[in-house]
Amino acid sequence: DLLAGMILPHEHQGAVSLVERQVQILREQKESHKKRLTTLIANAQANEKLNAQINQLILSLLDATDLDHVLDIVQTRLSKDFNADTVVVRLFNTGHPTLAARPEVIDWSEPALGAFEKIIKERRPACGQLKHGQLESLFSDDAGQIASAALIPLVESENSKTCYGMLAIGSHERERFRADMGTMFLSQIGNILARVLKRTLEFEKPQNSEHATD
Repeated sequence: DLLAGMILPHEHQGAVSLVERQVQILREQKESHKKRLTTLIANAQANEKLNAQINQLILSLLDATDLDHVLDIVQTRLSKDFNADTVVVRLFNTGHPTLAARPEVIDWSEPALGAFEKIIKERRPACGQLKHGQLESLFSDDAGQIASAALIPLVESENSKTCYGMLAIGSHERERFRADMGTMFLSQIGNILARVLKRTLEFEKPQNSEHATD
């Protein structure tokens, strides 16, 4: 290791020594490999931490006794463990009595859904910067502070016929949620929450919400 980092003079007559050039190339390759390895280790550590946090979220949700408890866990865990600036849950026409006491959890109707039709239809999370109308629909008074967001449809899987609503995680940082970032963990959170909602809501498909669920 010490030798690889040393610069050794090699006498030559006015031309670049192939030995020196070869050593330089090997040194550059070594530094490149070290940087890649450092990045891979950092990513692995971050994923391990994220996986542990999701497991804790799952265990907490499994202990939830009612919808109120479920919503409190989602807000607390995502804000604390995942450093979310704003966490919003929007459900689709459930008519559940608990929601009357929670104005921050809106039973969305048809007009509000149009801005998120693609996400609902594709059943996959999306990240990035949102349009003004989307921000207003999701974050209300906090809309002006949200620079990027992750939108997670609440479905049991990508093939699920029923979408229970949407989970939105907002950030004040423009680069926190990017359009090119992976969404595997976000999908996992959405699938878990959908299954818990199915149990706690005792969901029955409303007659007037075909757009939200189909």
